[in-house]
Amino acid sequence: MSPSSDDVVDPYLRKSKGMSVERQLADITEAADAEGLTLGRTFADPDRSASRHRRREREDFAALVEHIQSGDCRMIGIAEASRGSRDLTEWSGFLDLCRAQKVRILVSTHERVYDLRRRRDWRALVDEGVDAADESEKLSERVRSGKRQAARDGKPAGRLAYGFIRTYDVTGQFVAQLPHPEQAPVVAEMVRRIAEGEALHAIAADLNARGITMAGGAPWRGPLVRQTVLRPAYIGRRVHHGEDVGDATWEPIVDVDEWHRAEAILRHPNRRSTTRGSALTHWLTNVPRCGGCTTGRLVAKTQGASGRPTRYACGACNGVFVHAGRLEDFVQELVLGRLAQPDALAALQPADDPAAREAERTVTKLKERLEEHYAEARVGRLSARGLAVVEAGLLADIAAAESRARRVVLPAALRDVDPAQVIEKWPTMAAKSRRVYTMALVELVVGPAIRRGPGFDRRRLAESRWTGDSMTLGEHGLV
Repeated sequence: MSPSSDDVVDPYLRKSKGMSVERQLADITEAADAEGLTLGRTFADPDRSASRHRRREREDFAALVEHIQSGDCRMIGIAEASRGSRDLTEWSGFLDLCRAQKVRILVSTHERVYDLRRRRDWRALVDEGVDAADESEKLSERVRSGKRQAARDGKPAGRLAYGFIRTYDVTGQFVAQLPHPEQAPVVAEMVRRIAEGEALHAIAADLNARGITMAGGAPWRGPLVRQTVLRPAYIGRRVHHGEDVGDATWEPIVDVDEWHRAEAILRHPNRRSTTRGSALTHWLTNVPRCGGCTTGRLVAKTQGASGRPTRYACGACNGVFVHAGRLEDFVQELVLGRLAQPDALAALQPADDPAAREAERTVTKLKERLEEHYAEARVGRLSARGLAVVEAGLLADIAAAESRARRVVLPAALRDVDPAQVIEKWPTMAAKSRRVYTMALVELVVGPAIRRGPGFDRRRLAESRWTGDSMTLGEHGLV
Protein backbone atom coordinates (compact mmCIF):
# COMPACT_ATOMS: atom_id res chain seq x y z
CA MET A 1 0.00 0.00 0.00
CA SER A 2 1.50 3.30 -1.07
CA PRO A 3 1.71 6.06 1.55
CA SER A 4 -0.74 8.97 1.44
CA SER A 5 0.64 12.45 0.76
CA ASP A 6 0.16 13.28 4.45
CA ASP A 7 2.68 10.56 5.35
CA VAL A 8 5.43 11.89 3.05
CA VAL A 9 8.10 14.23 4.42
CA ASP A 10 10.34 16.30 2.13
CA PRO A 11 13.76 16.87 3.80
CA TYR A 12 15.56 20.21 3.57
CA LEU A 13 19.30 20.03 4.31
CA ARG A 14 21.71 22.92 4.72
CA LYS A 15 25.27 23.11 5.94
CA SER A 16 27.33 26.23 6.57
CA LYS A 17 29.17 25.00 9.64
CA GLY A 18 28.45 22.14 12.00
CA MET A 19 26.33 19.10 11.13
CA SER A 20 26.93 17.70 7.62
CA VAL A 21 24.06 17.39 5.17
CA GLU A 22 24.60 13.62 5.18
CA ARG A 23 24.17 13.43 8.93
CA GLN A 24 21.12 15.71 8.77
CA LEU A 25 19.52 13.40 6.21
CA ALA A 26 20.34 10.35 8.32
CA ASP A 27 18.76 11.97 11.41
CA ILE A 28 15.65 13.03 9.48
CA THR A 29 15.38 9.53 8.04
CA GLU A 30 15.44 7.96 11.50
CA ALA A 31 12.95 10.50 12.86
CA ALA A 32 10.65 9.83 9.89
CA ASP A 33 10.85 6.08 10.51
CA ALA A 34 9.87 6.62 14.14
CA GLU A 35 6.82 8.61 13.04
CA GLY A 36 5.86 6.09 10.34
CA LEU A 37 6.65 8.57 7.57
CA THR A 38 8.15 8.10 4.11
CA LEU A 39 10.84 10.33 2.60
CA GLY A 40 9.83 12.31 -0.45
CA ARG A 41 11.73 14.93 -2.45
CA THR A 42 15.03 16.07 -0.90
CA PHE A 43 16.25 19.67 -1.07
CA ALA A 44 19.87 20.48 -0.15
CA ASP A 45 22.02 23.62 0.01
CA PRO A 46 25.50 22.43 1.09
CA ASP A 47 27.98 25.16 2.05
CA ARG A 48 25.36 27.93 2.14
CA SER A 49 24.78 30.44 4.89
CA ALA A 50 21.21 31.21 5.93
CA SER A 51 21.91 34.47 7.78
CA ARG A 52 20.94 37.93 6.57
CA HIS A 53 24.65 38.52 5.92
CA ARG A 54 24.89 35.71 3.37
CA ARG A 55 26.72 36.33 0.09
CA ARG A 56 25.05 33.65 -2.03
CA GLU A 57 21.43 32.70 -2.43
CA ARG A 58 20.13 29.25 -1.52
CA GLU A 59 18.84 27.73 -4.75
CA ASP A 60 17.19 24.67 -3.20
CA PHE A 61 15.54 26.71 -0.44
CA ALA A 62 13.90 28.79 -3.18
CA ALA A 63 12.86 25.54 -4.89
CA LEU A 64 11.40 24.30 -1.59
CA VAL A 65 9.33 27.48 -1.25
CA GLU A 66 7.98 26.96 -4.79
CA HIS A 67 7.24 23.32 -3.93
CA ILE A 68 5.21 24.40 -0.89
CA GLN A 69 3.40 27.09 -2.87
CA SER A 70 2.43 24.51 -5.52
CA GLY A 71 0.39 22.57 -2.95
CA ASP A 72 2.33 19.34 -3.56
CA CYS A 73 4.06 19.43 -0.16
CA ARG A 74 2.36 18.28 3.04
CA MET A 75 5.35 18.07 5.39
CA ILE A 76 9.00 19.14 5.42
CA GLY A 77 11.81 17.73 7.52
CA ILE A 78 14.72 19.71 9.01
CA ALA A 79 17.36 18.79 11.56
CA GLU A 80 16.86 22.02 13.53
CA ALA A 81 15.30 25.44 12.98
CA SER A 82 18.63 27.08 12.10
CA ARG A 83 18.89 24.75 9.08
CA GLY A 84 15.81 26.48 7.71
CA SER A 85 17.00 30.05 8.22
CA ARG A 86 18.97 32.34 10.51
CA ASP A 87 17.27 35.38 9.00
CA LEU A 88 14.34 36.16 11.30
CA THR A 89 12.30 37.94 8.62
CA GLU A 90 12.78 35.08 6.17
CA TRP A 91 12.01 32.43 8.81
CA SER A 92 8.82 34.20 9.92
CA GLY A 93 7.63 34.45 6.33
CA PHE A 94 8.46 30.79 5.78
CA LEU A 95 6.41 29.75 8.83
CA ASP A 96 3.49 31.88 7.61
CA LEU A 97 3.66 30.14 4.23
CA CYS A 98 3.71 26.69 5.82
CA ARG A 99 0.75 27.60 8.04
CA ALA A 100 -1.25 28.94 5.09
CA GLN A 101 -0.51 25.82 3.03
CA LYS A 102 -1.15 23.48 6.00
CA VAL A 103 2.40 22.12 5.76
CA ARG A 104 3.70 20.47 8.92
CA ILE A 105 7.37 20.58 9.97
CA LEU A 106 9.32 17.60 11.31
CA VAL A 107 12.33 18.70 13.40
CA SER A 108 14.51 15.64 13.91
CA THR A 109 16.49 16.98 16.88
CA HIS A 110 13.17 17.68 18.66
CA GLU A 111 11.79 14.24 17.71
CA ARG A 112 8.39 15.74 16.93
CA VAL A 113 6.19 17.12 14.19
CA TYR A 114 4.93 20.71 14.43
CA ASP A 115 1.52 21.77 13.12
CA LEU A 116 1.67 25.55 12.68
CA ARG A 117 -2.10 25.86 12.89
CA ARG A 118 -1.59 25.24 16.61
CA ARG A 119 -0.52 28.44 18.37
CA ARG A 120 1.94 26.70 20.71
CA ASP A 121 3.66 24.90 17.81
CA TRP A 122 3.91 28.14 15.84
CA ARG A 123 5.28 29.99 18.90
CA ALA A 124 7.87 27.27 19.56
CA LEU A 125 9.34 27.53 16.05
CA VAL A 126 9.21 31.34 16.12
CA ASP A 127 11.28 31.25 19.32
CA GLU A 128 13.73 28.85 17.68
CA GLY A 129 14.08 31.30 14.80
CA VAL A 130 14.77 34.19 17.19
CA ASP A 131 17.52 32.17 18.87
CA ALA A 132 19.08 31.18 15.52
CA ALA A 133 19.03 34.78 14.25
CA ASP A 134 20.51 36.04 17.52
CA GLU A 135 23.42 33.60 17.26
CA SER A 136 24.05 34.79 13.70
CA GLU A 137 24.05 38.43 14.80
CA LYS A 138 26.47 37.67 17.65
CA LEU A 139 28.89 36.01 15.23
CA SER A 140 28.67 38.90 12.75
CA GLU A 141 29.22 41.37 15.59
CA ARG A 142 32.36 39.55 16.74
CA VAL A 143 33.75 39.51 13.19
CA ARG A 144 33.12 43.24 12.70
CA SER A 145 34.57 44.01 16.10
CA GLY A 146 37.73 42.09 15.24
CA LYS A 147 38.13 44.01 11.98
CA ARG A 148 37.56 47.35 13.70
CA GLN A 149 40.08 46.48 16.40
CA ALA A 150 42.66 45.50 13.77
CA ALA A 151 42.07 48.86 12.08
CA ARG A 152 42.38 50.74 15.37
CA ASP A 153 45.59 48.86 16.12
CA GLY A 154 46.95 49.84 12.71
CA LYS A 155 47.47 46.23 11.64
CA PRO A 156 47.33 45.30 7.94
CA ALA A 157 44.40 43.42 6.44
CA GLY A 158 43.57 41.84 3.12
CA ARG A 159 46.01 41.09 0.33
CA LEU A 160 49.64 42.05 0.65
CA ALA A 161 50.29 45.29 -1.24
CA TYR A 162 53.14 45.60 -3.72
CA GLY A 163 56.19 46.96 -1.90
CA PHE A 164 55.75 45.06 1.38
CA ILE A 165 56.53 41.72 2.98
CA ARG A 166 54.90 40.28 6.11
CA THR A 167 56.55 38.20 8.82
CA TYR A 168 54.86 35.65 11.06
CA ASP A 169 55.85 33.72 14.18
CA VAL A 170 56.02 29.92 14.46
CA THR A 171 52.29 29.75 15.29
CA GLY A 172 51.36 31.67 12.13
CA GLN A 173 50.45 34.88 13.97
CA PHE A 174 51.25 38.18 12.24
CA VAL A 175 54.39 39.90 13.54
CA ALA A 176 55.25 42.81 11.24
CA GLN A 177 54.85 44.38 7.79
CA LEU A 178 58.19 45.47 6.35
CA PRO A 179 59.52 47.06 3.14
CA HIS A 180 60.15 44.58 0.33
CA PRO A 181 63.87 44.84 -0.48
CA GLU A 182 63.27 45.02 -4.26
CA GLN A 183 59.73 46.38 -4.62
CA ALA A 184 59.79 49.21 -2.04
CA PRO A 185 62.43 51.21 -3.97
CA VAL A 186 60.29 50.84 -7.13
CA VAL A 187 57.29 52.33 -5.31
CA ALA A 188 59.41 55.23 -4.05
CA GLU A 189 60.66 55.84 -7.59
CA MET A 190 57.15 55.87 -9.06
CA VAL A 191 55.97 58.33 -6.41
CA ARG A 192 58.92 60.63 -7.05
CA ARG A 193 58.48 60.61 -10.84
CA ILE A 194 54.74 61.32 -10.63
CA ALA A 195 55.38 64.18 -8.17
CA GLU A 196 57.83 65.59 -10.72
CA GLY A 197 55.12 65.54 -13.40
CA GLU A 198 56.14 62.52 -15.47
CA ALA A 199 53.39 60.73 -17.42
CA LEU A 200 52.10 57.39 -16.12
CA HIS A 201 52.55 55.59 -19.43
CA ALA A 202 56.16 56.77 -19.64
CA ILE A 203 56.90 55.43 -16.14
CA ALA A 204 55.26 52.10 -17.01
CA ALA A 205 57.18 51.78 -20.27
CA ASP A 206 60.49 52.52 -18.55
CA LEU A 207 59.89 49.94 -15.80
CA ASN A 208 58.98 47.30 -18.38
CA ALA A 209 62.07 48.10 -20.46
CA ARG A 210 64.23 47.56 -17.35
CA GLY A 211 62.64 44.18 -16.71
CA ILE A 212 60.75 45.36 -13.60
CA THR A 213 57.35 43.69 -13.50
CA MET A 214 54.44 43.66 -11.10
CA ALA A 215 54.44 41.09 -8.30
CA GLY A 216 52.72 38.46 -10.45
CA GLY A 217 55.04 38.99 -13.42
CA ALA A 218 52.61 41.11 -15.44
CA PRO A 219 53.89 44.22 -17.22
CA TRP A 220 53.21 47.68 -15.84
CA ARG A 221 50.64 49.95 -17.47
CA GLY A 222 49.75 53.54 -16.68
CA PRO A 223 46.50 52.76 -14.78
CA LEU A 224 48.32 50.11 -12.73
CA VAL A 225 51.04 52.58 -11.75
CA ARG A 226 48.32 55.00 -10.61
CA GLN A 227 46.41 52.39 -8.62
CA THR A 228 49.59 51.21 -6.91
CA VAL A 229 50.91 54.63 -5.95
CA LEU A 230 47.62 55.84 -4.45
CA ARG A 231 47.71 53.35 -1.56
CA PRO A 232 47.96 55.27 1.78
CA ALA A 233 49.77 52.22 3.19
CA TYR A 234 52.96 53.55 1.58
CA ILE A 235 52.98 56.52 3.97
CA GLY A 236 52.19 54.37 7.00
CA ARG A 237 48.45 55.04 7.15
CA ARG A 238 45.72 52.47 7.90
CA VAL A 239 42.51 52.57 5.86
CA HIS A 240 39.24 50.94 6.98
CA HIS A 241 36.05 51.06 4.90
CA GLY A 242 37.70 53.64 2.68
CA GLU A 243 38.51 56.00 5.57
CA ASP A 244 41.93 56.86 6.97
CA VAL A 245 41.76 55.66 10.59
CA GLY A 246 45.24 56.63 11.71
CA ASP A 247 48.84 55.55 11.85
CA ALA A 248 49.65 51.98 10.85
CA THR A 249 52.03 49.68 12.71
CA TRP A 250 54.54 49.85 9.86
CA GLU A 251 56.80 52.71 8.81
CA PRO A 252 56.33 54.70 5.56
CA ILE A 253 58.30 53.34 2.62
CA VAL A 254 58.14 56.57 0.56
CA ASP A 255 58.67 60.25 1.27
CA VAL A 256 55.38 61.45 2.79
CA ASP A 257 55.43 64.96 1.28
CA GLU A 258 56.33 63.56 -2.12
CA TRP A 259 53.45 61.06 -1.92
CA HIS A 260 50.95 63.82 -1.14
CA ARG A 261 52.17 65.81 -4.15
CA ALA A 262 51.77 62.73 -6.35
CA GLU A 263 48.30 62.06 -4.92
CA ALA A 264 47.18 65.63 -5.62
CA ILE A 265 48.26 65.24 -9.25
CA LEU A 266 46.57 61.87 -9.71
CA ARG A 267 43.30 62.85 -8.03
CA HIS A 268 42.87 66.21 -9.74
CA PRO A 269 39.26 66.26 -11.06
CA ASN A 270 40.33 67.40 -14.52
CA ARG A 271 42.82 64.56 -14.89
CA ARG A 272 41.84 61.62 -17.10
CA SER A 273 43.51 58.30 -16.27
CA THR A 274 42.76 56.76 -19.67
CA THR A 275 41.88 57.84 -23.17
CA ARG A 276 38.93 56.03 -24.72
CA GLY A 277 38.42 55.92 -28.46
CA SER A 278 35.04 56.80 -29.88
CA ALA A 279 34.53 53.19 -30.96
CA LEU A 280 34.39 51.94 -27.37
CA THR A 281 30.86 51.12 -26.26
CA HIS A 282 29.72 51.28 -22.66
CA TRP A 283 30.91 47.82 -21.65
CA LEU A 284 29.64 48.00 -18.05
CA THR A 285 25.97 48.24 -18.97
CA ASN A 286 23.89 45.82 -16.86
CA VAL A 287 26.97 44.78 -14.84
CA PRO A 288 26.96 46.89 -11.62
CA ARG A 289 24.20 46.22 -9.09
CA CYS A 290 22.37 49.25 -7.69
CA GLY A 291 23.36 49.93 -4.09
CA GLY A 292 20.23 52.00 -3.60
CA CYS A 293 17.34 49.65 -4.35
CA THR A 294 19.73 46.59 -4.28
CA THR A 295 17.72 44.83 -6.99
CA GLY A 296 18.30 46.76 -10.21
CA ARG A 297 21.33 46.94 -12.50
CA LEU A 298 22.95 50.06 -13.92
CA VAL A 299 22.55 50.55 -17.67
CA ALA A 300 24.10 53.14 -19.99
CA LYS A 301 21.84 56.08 -20.84
CA THR A 302 22.65 58.88 -23.29
CA GLN A 303 21.42 62.34 -22.36
CA GLY A 304 20.60 63.12 -26.00
CA ALA A 305 19.93 66.71 -27.02
CA SER A 306 20.84 68.04 -23.58
CA GLY A 307 24.50 67.56 -24.42
CA ARG A 308 25.18 66.08 -21.01
CA PRO A 309 27.58 63.12 -20.90
CA THR A 310 26.35 59.55 -21.05
CA ARG A 311 25.80 58.04 -17.64
CA TYR A 312 24.93 54.71 -16.04
CA ALA A 313 21.61 54.71 -14.19
CA CYS A 314 19.66 52.04 -12.33
CA GLY A 315 17.10 50.51 -14.66
CA ALA A 316 14.81 49.68 -11.73
CA CYS A 317 14.66 52.74 -9.45
CA ASN A 318 16.53 55.33 -11.59
CA GLY A 319 17.70 56.81 -8.29
CA VAL A 320 21.37 55.87 -8.60
CA PHE A 321 23.40 57.18 -11.53
CA VAL A 322 27.04 57.87 -12.30
CA HIS A 323 29.14 59.37 -15.10
CA ALA A 324 29.82 56.50 -17.51
CA GLY A 325 33.39 57.38 -18.46
CA ARG A 326 34.57 57.92 -14.89
CA LEU A 327 33.05 54.63 -13.71
CA GLU A 328 34.64 52.76 -16.63
CA ASP A 329 38.03 54.31 -15.89
CA PHE A 330 37.95 53.27 -12.26
CA VAL A 331 36.63 49.75 -12.88
CA GLN A 332 39.31 49.30 -15.54
CA GLU A 333 41.95 50.15 -12.94
CA LEU A 334 40.42 47.65 -10.52
CA VAL A 335 40.27 44.80 -13.02
CA LEU A 336 43.77 45.32 -14.39
CA GLY A 337 45.12 45.69 -10.88
CA ARG A 338 43.49 42.42 -9.86
CA LEU A 339 44.84 40.62 -12.92
CA ALA A 340 48.33 41.83 -12.01
CA GLN A 341 48.24 40.33 -8.50
CA PRO A 342 50.43 37.26 -7.82
CA ASP A 343 47.40 35.13 -6.98
CA ALA A 344 45.28 36.26 -9.94
CA LEU A 345 43.60 33.31 -11.57
CA ALA A 346 46.00 30.91 -9.89
CA ALA A 347 43.78 28.04 -11.00
CA LEU A 348 44.94 28.64 -14.59
CA GLN A 349 48.40 27.40 -13.72
CA PRO A 350 48.95 23.80 -14.87
CA ALA A 351 50.28 20.95 -12.74
CA ASP A 352 50.69 22.37 -9.23
CA ASP A 353 47.27 24.03 -9.23
CA PRO A 354 46.06 25.46 -5.87
CA ALA A 355 42.42 24.92 -6.82
CA ALA A 356 43.14 21.34 -7.86
CA ARG A 357 44.95 20.75 -4.56
CA GLU A 358 41.90 22.07 -2.72
CA ALA A 359 39.67 19.70 -4.70
CA GLU A 360 41.98 16.83 -3.78
CA ARG A 361 41.73 17.81 -0.11
CA THR A 362 37.94 17.77 -0.48
CA VAL A 363 38.10 14.21 -1.82
CA THR A 364 40.18 13.16 1.18
CA LYS A 365 37.81 14.81 3.66
CA LEU A 366 34.75 13.22 2.06
CA LYS A 367 36.34 9.77 2.19
CA GLU A 368 37.28 10.30 5.84
CA ARG A 369 33.70 11.36 6.59
CA LEU A 370 32.38 8.21 4.91
CA GLU A 371 34.72 6.08 7.03
CA GLU A 372 33.41 7.82 10.17
CA HIS A 373 29.84 6.90 9.23
CA TYR A 374 30.90 3.29 8.61
CA ALA A 375 32.43 3.27 12.11
CA GLU A 376 29.20 4.68 13.61
CA ALA A 377 27.19 1.96 11.88
CA ARG A 378 29.51 -0.76 13.19
CA VAL A 379 28.88 0.26 16.82
CA GLY A 380 25.14 0.73 16.30
CA ARG A 381 24.96 4.54 16.40
CA LEU A 382 23.70 4.69 12.80
CA SER A 383 20.96 2.46 11.39
CA ALA A 384 21.40 0.40 8.24
CA ARG A 385 18.92 2.60 6.41
CA GLY A 386 20.60 5.76 7.65
CA LEU A 387 23.97 4.43 6.48
CA ALA A 388 22.55 3.61 3.05
CA VAL A 389 21.26 7.17 2.66
CA VAL A 390 24.54 8.69 3.85
CA GLU A 391 26.65 6.38 1.70
CA ALA A 392 24.72 7.13 -1.48
CA GLY A 393 25.08 10.88 -0.98
CA LEU A 394 28.75 10.79 -0.05
CA LEU A 395 29.76 8.48 -2.89
CA ALA A 396 28.16 10.91 -5.35
CA ASP A 397 29.97 13.84 -3.70
CA ILE A 398 33.28 11.95 -3.84
CA ALA A 399 32.85 11.24 -7.55
CA ALA A 400 32.08 14.90 -8.23
CA ALA A 401 35.07 16.10 -6.18
CA GLU A 402 37.39 13.65 -7.94
CA SER A 403 36.20 15.07 -11.25
CA ARG A 404 36.99 18.60 -10.07
CA ALA A 405 40.41 17.49 -8.91
CA ARG A 406 41.21 16.21 -12.39
CA ARG A 407 40.26 19.50 -13.99
CA VAL A 408 39.04 22.46 -11.99
CA VAL A 409 36.10 24.10 -13.74
CA LEU A 410 36.70 27.77 -14.55
CA PRO A 411 34.60 30.42 -16.27
CA ALA A 412 34.90 29.71 -19.98
CA ALA A 413 36.30 33.17 -20.73
CA LEU A 414 39.15 32.72 -18.24
CA ARG A 415 40.05 29.13 -18.96
CA ASP A 416 43.69 28.63 -20.01
CA VAL A 417 44.30 32.39 -20.38
CA ASP A 418 47.43 34.04 -18.98
CA PRO A 419 46.43 37.13 -16.92
CA ALA A 420 49.47 39.00 -18.27
CA GLN A 421 48.13 38.52 -21.82
CA VAL A 422 44.74 39.87 -20.78
CA ILE A 423 46.42 43.02 -19.42
CA GLU A 424 48.46 43.42 -22.59
CA LYS A 425 45.45 43.02 -24.90
CA TRP A 426 43.06 45.12 -22.81
CA PRO A 427 43.49 48.44 -24.73
CA THR A 428 42.33 46.83 -27.99
CA MET A 429 40.00 44.24 -26.48
CA ALA A 430 36.38 44.15 -27.64
CA ALA A 431 33.87 45.65 -25.24
CA LYS A 432 32.12 42.28 -24.91
CA SER A 433 35.34 40.60 -23.77
CA ARG A 434 36.06 43.34 -21.22
CA ARG A 435 32.58 42.82 -19.87
CA VAL A 436 33.08 39.06 -19.47
CA TYR A 437 36.38 39.44 -17.61
CA THR A 438 34.94 42.13 -15.36
CA MET A 439 31.89 40.05 -14.43
CA ALA A 440 34.10 37.03 -13.72
CA LEU A 441 36.48 38.92 -11.43
CA VAL A 442 34.42 41.42 -9.46
CA GLU A 443 30.87 41.82 -8.13
CA LEU A 444 30.24 45.54 -8.68
CA VAL A 445 27.86 47.54 -6.50
CA VAL A 446 27.43 51.29 -7.10
CA GLY A 447 25.91 53.18 -4.19
CA PRO A 448 24.10 56.54 -4.17
CA ALA A 449 26.18 59.72 -4.47
CA ILE A 450 27.91 60.63 -1.21
CA ARG A 451 28.87 64.17 -2.16
CA ARG A 452 28.18 66.62 -4.97
CA GLY A 453 30.78 68.01 -7.30
CA PRO A 454 33.07 67.01 -10.18
CA GLY A 455 35.13 63.86 -10.27
CA PHE A 456 34.30 60.28 -9.36
CA ASP A 457 33.89 59.30 -5.71
CA ARG A 458 35.30 55.79 -5.54
CA ARG A 459 33.69 55.27 -2.12
CA ARG A 460 30.47 54.60 -4.00
CA LEU A 461 31.93 51.18 -4.88
CA ALA A 462 32.77 50.32 -1.24
CA GLU A 463 30.25 47.44 -1.13
CA SER A 464 31.71 45.78 -4.23
CA ARG A 465 33.86 42.70 -3.74
CA TRP A 466 36.16 40.40 -5.66
CA THR A 467 34.36 37.25 -6.77
CA GLY A 468 34.46 34.73 -3.94
CA ASP A 469 35.89 37.23 -1.43
CA SER A 470 34.12 37.67 1.92
CA MET A 471 35.52 41.22 2.32
CA THR A 472 34.32 44.25 0.40
CA LEU A 473 36.60 46.60 -1.54
CA GLY A 474 35.95 49.15 1.20
CA GLU A 475 37.19 46.73 3.83
CA HIS A 476 40.28 46.08 1.71
CA GLY A 477 40.92 49.83 1.56
CA LEU A 478 40.76 49.86 -2.25
CA VAL A 479 38.08 52.56 -2.43
